[in-house]
Amino acid sequence: MLRFVPRRLAIGAYSMFMIEQKNNPKLKGLSVADRGKMTSKLYKALSANDKAALDKRAAAYTSFRRAKTKSNAKGEKKKGAARTPSVYAKFVKENIGRFEKLPRLDRMKAVAKLWKQHTSRPSK
Repeated sequence: MLRFVPRRLAIGAYSMFMIEQKNNPKLKGLSVADRGKMTSKLYKALSANDKAALDKRAAAYTSFRRAKTKSNAKGEKKKGAARTPSVYAKFVKENIGRFEKLPRLDRMKAVAKLWKQHTSRPSK
């Protein structure tokens, strides 16, 4: 059985640097390609101490975030607003029993044909 290891989801120092530079105002107006080049230059210009600090922050940061959801009791379903059945649905429910002997698909075809006859008749 495999175990879940959060460490494997940790990111590298450069990725952490990219996350931190996401809202840098100097990079806002640049295109994606130019922004990548600029962040690369900025990262290469960092001192060894800054890179070590980035490494520590990256090791502490995991990209895995658990979604906080409300858990329902087992077997409990959400209660949605009950929709009123359409006129066709009511018609099918009333008339499907007439065609019990037919296979399911043919039964629905027969009810549909009956519906067409019912709707094509002029109502008084």
